[in-house]
Amino acid sequence: MPSLESCYVLTADIIGSRKMGGANKIAAGGLERFNDSCRHMLVAEFALYRGDEIQGVLHPWADLAPLIRRLRFFLRPLKLRIGVGYGGLETGGEGKYSWQMDGRAFHCSREALERIKASRVPATCFAGLKKEHEEAVNTFYLLLDAVESRWSEKQWLAVEAYERCGTYGSAAAELKITPQNVHKRCQAAQWKAVAQVERYLNKLLKEGAGE
Repeated sequence: MPSLESCYVLTADIIGSRKMGGANKIAAGGLERFNDSCRHMLVAEFALYRGDEIQGVLHPWADLAPLIRRLRFFLRPLKLRIGVGYGGLETGGEGKYSWQMDGRAFHCSREALERIKASRVPATCFAGLKKEHEEAVNTFYLLLDAVESRWSEKQWLAVEAYERCGTYGSAAAELKITPQNVHKRCQAAQWKAVAQVERYLNKLLKEGAGE
């Protein structure tokens, strides 16, 4: 059967979920907020899957790198291993949830997650892209994940507020701190470098997917 469309399937595993009380409740609340923030990019909304896994489907034109970071933001303090697969949907293109669908993108997502299943820290891996692009994307994510894994709660909040509000002043008013503190927290998080890497990753992903 020919593919209905190409897409990204994101499958995430919650690290240490069995040792953390209330992980599924935290995930469910975070996923609701995440879905609301990017609904126009979703083929199938993100939901808990197979107990402690999370899965969702995104259009190929979605701004994937910032979305992966925002998923980590909304699911704090949970730590995630994230496998992202690119490919076609063979069945279930009209379904609301990912488990109503199937296709190459799902198999690639599972393959990517298997590659990092031994990681005990947040990690991201892609499969299904053109070989040279996939290697480059995964190399960048080794560094990006290492940087973001060191962000404090205050840095996560400052980055999210500044990105959404657009100015240090507006972010400061929302966080009830000074603009100088917002700037300091974003600077400590190396936000300018992270944003630049994300823009380049989005370009690589579009080239690697042949979009």
